[in-house]
Amino acid sequence: MSLLKKSFFLFCCIILSQVLKAQDAPYTMGFIPASISEVDVAFPLIEKWHLSGQADLQLVTQGAYTNGNPFEYTQRKVIRPWIIYSGLKNMKLWLGYAHNQKYAIEEAGNYKTLENRLIVMGTYTQEMPKGSLFEQVRFETKFFDDRNGNPQTIPRLRARFGVNHYLRQSKEKPIFLAPNIGYYTELMLKFASKDYAEEHFDIFRLSVYYTAGITPNIHFLAGIIGQMQLRTNGSQFDVYYGPMVSVKYSVKPKERETFDSVDGGAD
Repeated sequence: MSLLKKSFFLFCCIILSQVLKAQDAPYTMGFIPASISEVDVAFPLIEKWHLSGQADLQLVTQGAYTNGNPFEYTQRKVIRPWIIYSGLKNMKLWLGYAHNQKYAIEEAGNYKTLENRLIVMGTYTQEMPKGSLFEQVRFETKFFDDRNGNPQTIPRLRARFGVNHYLRQSKEKPIFLAPNIGYYTELMLKFASKDYAEEHFDIFRLSVYYTAGITPNIHFLAGIIGQMQLRTNGSQFDVYYGPMVSVKYSVKPKERETFDSVDGGAD
């Protein structure tokens, strides 16, 4: 077991002991390597109304319980457009839609389905002398057919807390512009019908990443992600872990991009 897997397994055990200490059912845990690749394009819409837009394309791949290659299978392809309002001090409001094409992976127990999401999100940022803190709340509703062909509508509440550390640039002509080290934790709760899933706990996620600019218009993210997800049977936890990369093109140049709202994750 790698050091990353051991560290995340230990942390998951601590979280599990707190979340599930009042329950006496047996739980099992499986590890699945995964990778997340994303390309985002941000553009202004109506500047006098503080409205902008963003279009995200995401590819998620994974291995399985007995397959350590995070690029072995395609788990999903995602198209996600956003409308963003930034007229409030230190806060952005997001309205989005996500089109998730999920694929069957027999070895990991995944089934093929088309999932659509409606998303409302708010991010509050607190500037610090050498970085920033951000808190994010996201409410989304997922629409899809389950493995039995029954239509499901599942509201989900997500809360994220993150930190960005601004790194110093000592060179006159650096390779990358305005670099950062960022990390966040995120908790997701689902509110499904009892016949689909009885537990409200859905996902606990951690991510650590490096971000910087290639040009004032193009920024990138490279990092790792780990998450623990409870399957709908209420007794199996899947732990996803692996690399995450993202590239963002902004039509309007930006001095610094912190990727506070990046949606890296597998489920």
